[in-house]
Amino acid sequence: MPIIEVISHPEVKVVGLKYHGKNQAGEIPKLWQEIDQYWDKIQSLDEAAHAGYGISMMDEDFEKAMVFDYIAGFPVLDEEAQQPEDLDAFTIPAGEYAVITVPNLESIMQAYDAVYRWVSQSDEYDLDLSKGNFNFELYGEEFMPNEGSEKFYIYVPIREK
Repeated sequence: MPIIEVISHPEVKVVGLKYHGKNQAGEIPKLWQEIDQYWDKIQSLDEAAHAGYGISMMDEDFEKAMVFDYIAGFPVLDEEAQQPEDLDAFTIPAGEYAVITVPNLESIMQAYDAVYRWVSQSDEYDLDLSKGNFNFELYGEEFMPNEGSEKFYIYVPIREK
């Protein structure tokens, strides 16, 4: 059983490219390749964060249609900075999150299943949908595929029961 931790995460504004669909043809990995081309165009980029964020946003029809929005992007310091018009933004709210460490990209679906199962079976926590139905992937300094490390984290918002 993977280890799930409860961690506080600060508010972060993320700017990036948005995808809408089911990711049936691997559109999300392609989105990450595209967003890299915007690195020099994003205003007020928080380069010190050394992080990329993949944010999944599900609406009320998600369970039936399995369609969701996904933003692949980077944190910014100034929320008011003018960004390229083809980019979208999402503010990750400060709060408590159930976090699972994902050893590699091949394990992503198993990790999502494990963290959501943990929350559903928890005696202490429920999903916190008060700010929307979302989760995010945090790709930090440990995520270096060219050097053999694909370690990253999945964060799911929670609240005490």
